Amino acid sequence: MIPISLPPLRERREDISLIAEHFLAKYNEQMGKDIVGISHEAMERLQQHEWPGNIRELENVMERAVALEPTPSILPDSLPTSIRGDAPRVPAANVDGLPESGFDLEAHVKEIERGYIAEALKRAGGNLTKAGRLLGLEFRQVRYLVKKYNLR
Repeated sequence: MIPISLPPLRERREDISLIAEHFLAKYNEQMGKDIVGISHEAMERLQQHEWPGNIRELENVMERAVALEPTPSILPDSLPTSIRGDAPRVPAANVDGLPESGFDLEAHVKEIERGYIAEALKRAGGNLTKAGRLLGLEFRQVRYLVKKYNLR
């Protein structure tokens, strides 16, 4: 068998619109939606993204966008924050209170993470997709964290 070598998606930006449209049609049909296209602004953001996950990442992004989009066209708001480029500002950490004897940083970080996940779930009424939007995370990441911290 001869291996086929394809350059990464970030080196084939001219293909992104065709591939995105393909996935739009695929998920429109699967989800029974009637989204007719991708807005110019959303397409610009898709073409500017580096796509470290290549086509699989693009497919996941389009599946999510079709699922979330309430309008007839995919808008930037239905794209993940990593692609929109408008990630919310994170509050600065307060390190003034570091005890002289030190403390368990890993446990502290987990406690903070668990608190944010729980609060996002509360604000989203338990909806994992909406909680993910609040936190800039994908649905699968939120589902994993909810299970990890036993929040259901």
